[in-house]
Amino acid sequence: MENNPNNFDNKKSQIADSYSKGILFDAKTDEEKEELKTLLYGTANATPEELIMVENLYSKERKWWGGVPAYNDLEQIEKDVNSGILQKVESDKNVKLITRFTSGEFKEWPPYLHKETVVMLKNIGEKWRNEMERAGLSDDIQLAITSLIRTKEYQECLIKRGKLALKDSTHTKGQAFDIDGCGYYSNGKPINPRQDEEYKKEYNPKVHELLKEILDEMQSQEVLNYILEFEGTNNQCFHIARNPQNNK
Repeated sequence: MENNPNNFDNKKSQIADSYSKGILFDAKTDEEKEELKTLLYGTANATPEELIMVENLYSKERKWWGGVPAYNDLEQIEKDVNSGILQKVESDKNVKLITRFTSGEFKEWPPYLHKETVVMLKNIGEKWRNEMERAGLSDDIQLAITSLIRTKEYQECLIKRGKLALKDSTHTKGQAFDIDGCGYYSNGKPINPRQDEEYKKEYNPKVHELLKEILDEMQSQEVLNYILEFEGTNNQCFHIARNPQNNK
């Protein structure tokens, strides 16, 4: 795999150039175009208060994973993919990966997690689906996966850009993932405040209320730690990390 610390800046420049020409890397759908524009313009920056809050809530994860080395670059990730330690995350009936993981254009976002964390992700999806069915909600809704494993070098890029990112994040160890906390997919269409003009009419908050109930229960059982980031904003998301000592 290519290992270039300027990958992100190079890609950003390419996107800017393509966008100015209306090409957007031949993006065919509105979802792909919005994803590319997100990469171009960036996501929300973290306030000092948000960083302090996350730092405090992250203490459990630091205790669990503090002694585990981060993945410095894509070559290290590839090595553990080949050995079976890391496993590819696939979209299924419960979850859907956003475009950055599936387009093939963006090497900075490899679609992998530690194999046991993949199991936990699937378990969360199944629990959530069961609750959705009990609530009589549509079976064509999927949770949106917005972040998976990250290299240490990419994490440092996020920090430099003022994003909500910690140097020793469990993302850099393949043990955490993010789920969009104010959007999801319905019949393949993204329903979120960043892409959907009819969001307020189409969005059902029960989808994420049920997810939060499941995460609250699993956190109380010490199965995982989750942090609700950017709460109450259009960038709200669930950061979720696995507890290595409790695999329920």
